[in-house]
Amino acid sequence: MVLAIAYPSTAAGDPHRLSAQKIASIASDIRSRLFGIQPRPVEVAALIAKTVRLVVNGKPITLSWGLDRPIHDENGHEALGVCENDPELPDTVMISINASLLSHQPEVIRSTAAHEFAHAIFDMPAALQVGQPRLAARGSTQIGDVDLGGGGNIRRTFRTSVAPAIARPGAPIDWVEWRADEFMGAFLVPADRLAHVLPRYASALELPFRWRAAPDGRPLPFVDLDPSEDLLGLLVADLAEVFGVTAAFMSVRLAKGGFVGAHSKQRG
Repeated sequence: MVLAIAYPSTAAGDPHRLSAQKIASIASDIRSRLFGIQPRPVEVAALIAKTVRLVVNGKPITLSWGLDRPIHDENGHEALGVCENDPELPDTVMISINASLLSHQPEVIRSTAAHEFAHAIFDMPAALQVGQPRLAARGSTQIGDVDLGGGGNIRRTFRTSVAPAIARPGAPIDWVEWRADEFMGAFLVPADRLAHVLPRYASALELPFRWRAAPDGRPLPFVDLDPSEDLLGLLVADLAEVFGVTAAFMSVRLAKGGFVGAHSKQRG
């Protein structure tokens, strides 16, 4: 299959400044076309099989995935994953996951695959063209371009941490890393799928929840417990298993989607 993906971009192939809502829409659409609408874990083997051939904003790209080699960043530190291109293969993007390092952490393999997939979608189309500027190392992702003097560029993005990139106060936002994190979260745990299953699991645990309107008008289930409540941990664990992510990952998705905690915070 050929997976066609489109988003607003410059003539050079760089994405425009996409909102979190737009990125989530792109991620959810891609997930639906690849795996349907059922709330379940994204299987990495299936993701690899279904994403060999892409067309991103009209540009054909071949994805070459690898799970069988150790990965080190440009400082020699072991990394979770890398997305890179090679000018000798002008339409190919390579994604490697350090599966040996993560052999007992399938949830992190899954999130790393989604994270690097995002880099392939948003950052590599421009890198496949000649003459792109270099990028410096940033945040929890090491990003670098090697200018080959007219022969093309090598761009590499390393994932070295599962923690989301958070800018220091006053520091500029790392839009490349932020975009990959936003895509990863919405791809693995789409908000609409989470809203669909949350009431069933909250009811099973006899947790207080109610419905309220989301910013776009959709009904949103809201668990009326502060995130610090121990009981909420049971719900987080159940939902994390449904989507095949870590509890920490699910906690972020619940908070980010406005499914927990806001009402309690307002009362406090």
